[in-house]
Amino acid sequence: MAQNVLACETRTYTEIPHTHDHSYSQLILPLQGSLSIKTDNYKLNLDEKHLFFLPPKCSHSFHSNNINKFLVIDIPKKIKIPLSGHIFKQESYQVLDDRWKAIRYLLQEEARRSNEGALGNLVNYACGFLMEERRPISIEYIHSNFEKAISVQMLAAMENFNVSYYIEWFNKKTGMTPNGYIQKLRLEKAKEYLIDTELSLLVVSQMVGYEQQSSLTRLFKKHESISPSAYRKKNREMGKNFPI
Repeated sequence: MAQNVLACETRTYTEIPHTHDHSYSQLILPLQGSLSIKTDNYKLNLDEKHLFFLPPKCSHSFHSNNINKFLVIDIPKKIKIPLSGHIFKQESYQVLDDRWKAIRYLLQEEARRSNEGALGNLVNYACGFLMEERRPISIEYIHSNFEKAISVQMLAAMENFNVSYYIEWFNKKTGMTPNGYIQKLRLEKAKEYLIDTELSLLVVSQMVGYEQQSSLTRLFKKHESISPSAYRKKNREMGKNFPI
């Protein structure tokens, strides 16, 4: 592609690996099959449930071992997408949700009509979503499954990162380690149960992912310098003193 031309077209890939980079950004939206992609930060199998954004000058290798079809948007620098000041210097791997499916359809329609002006506006609009602070897949999983056993290896695999890079990435995202984040979430959920329910301490412990009540007690004493039962009593007494 000429580096100054906006292109939106359907492409297929072969089983022969290719490695290159380019001066333009690229948004890859699956239509059928999957594509193996490897960058310095990612090693993933891009399927029909996810999309991938490549920033300029990002070396990547790719190949596919199955029947495939992808909508690929090559975005030259002249397209003033809302990345200024942030100019995406990192790849972005996101869930292809209903909103993105609608955008994919519109992109295909404008490309079919060869309406470059409308296509540019739509690309600008679509790329704006890449800037949103959407909760990454692994962090969303933590919030939906905090009561389960969760390993860092499992979380790293969800983001297609190796463990050491994932821990570093997670810390940049949250300011905490994955295990520290899980503990904090469990602590906050336990506080809610202690204040809002009559559940026993053992049941509360199990509802936030601890088999033994002693584990919850250690968590509270570490972060609150108080036991769960004392926390419950203290907050309920405060509620009596400040009636609504």
